[in-house]
Amino acid sequence: MDSSFYSIPTFRTSIEQLCRKERDGYHLCKSDICNLLKDLTFQDIWAKNYLIRDLNEIRIIKLRILNSFQNISSADGFRLIICCNRKYQTVNFLNIYPKRGKLAQMDQSPFEYKRQLKEYAELLKSGKLLEHDISNELVIKLSDI
Repeated sequence: MDSSFYSIPTFRTSIEQLCRKERDGYHLCKSDICNLLKDLTFQDIWAKNYLIRDLNEIRIIKLRILNSFQNISSADGFRLIICCNRKYQTVNFLNIYPKRGKLAQMDQSPFEYKRQLKEYAELLKSGKLLEHDISNELVIKLSDI
């Protein structure tokens, strides 16, 4: 693994909401994310095929994540919106939402993508992105970018 994983508040709020109640069927999403990403290199993630926006050194990508609790395919699981920064070799979690269930969402608006990218840029500039441990349920590390 050659990537570092960071997040913006939008992602952290979304994932905490998803993990809050086991009965909603989303509580394993942290481990589902880790299982997908833990063995991938930065280049593997950079090359993922659902590209939303390519800004040369930065790519916004939407990943399909399997919901292992509900035993449904990745097409019906979660959507993880990430921002890959080639200069820093970082993967930045922008948002996550389920495709099925109580909190289901079909997609994000273009406005939401822009807002999240702006939030990421501001936090990157100020050095206030929070780093996650991809091998430990996305626990926040005590270091900054």
